[in-house]
Amino acid sequence: MALVEKKIYKLLYELNIPAEEAYKTLRSNIRFCGVVNKIKTITITSCVPGEGKTTTAVNLAMSMAKAGIKTLLVDVDLRRPMAEKLLKVNQDIGMTNYITGENSISEVVHSTGIENFYLIPCGPIPPNPAELLSSEMFSDFTKIIKDQYFEIIEGSFDMIIFDTPPLGSVIDAALLAAQTDGTILVIKSKSINCKLAQQVKEQLDKANAYLLGVVLNHVKRKDYQYGYGYGYKHYDYYYTKDKPKKTLFEKLFKR
Repeated sequence: MALVEKKIYKLLYELNIPAEEAYKTLRSNIRFCGVVNKIKTITITSCVPGEGKTTTAVNLAMSMAKAGIKTLLVDVDLRRPMAEKLLKVNQDIGMTNYITGENSISEVVHSTGIENFYLIPCGPIPPNPAELLSSEMFSDFTKIIKDQYFEIIEGSFDMIIFDTPPLGSVIDAALLAAQTDGTILVIKSKSINCKLAQQVKEQLDKANAYLLGVVLNHVKRKDYQYGYGYGYKHYDYYYTKDKPKKTLFEKLFKR
């Protein structure tokens, strides 16, 4: 396991969950979604900063790469980029250089040192992130990146993951979610109220984004009842003394 992977997984094991298995499950669920609707580009966002969306994006990309899927992570959090810092990749040339016409797509793709895992960092932080993400150049990028041939991987990418700013703070993620095949919302357990989460979901709905689902982050096992019979603890309900209480997931999706 490379040094960068050790650092990432240390962060995840602080959540008190089997991190690698959790990301394998997430990866599998996305691939099942892709059977019905072809999923090749994914937007990952959250409601507010600090919920773990970048950690989720990086580790999901890493999990896919380990499964032999040629994966590209694109850091489009043009206000506070974090992916390249976690992966310790040179961030001088990146997404903003491409959007402004300074560099080609091939020139802004960087190797992470992990097989099948590549990164396009943010690049220089611009004064007008929303305008760049709504530009024709960026819109063309989301279409071209799906099928462009890259010499460094001898083909095109199988999966492209976009790490975006929190949607509860700025509109950037909605602009991108409208252009990608699916969106994942990362929510930190016991830190976001249902009203805010519903507002974020409504923004995604208005953008005609395809919401794949929610990743509940920072969950402690003691907060949920025993689930499946093989040691996994995952429940849609948590219980009071009298009756089951609806979770945030049920309120969001009105189940």
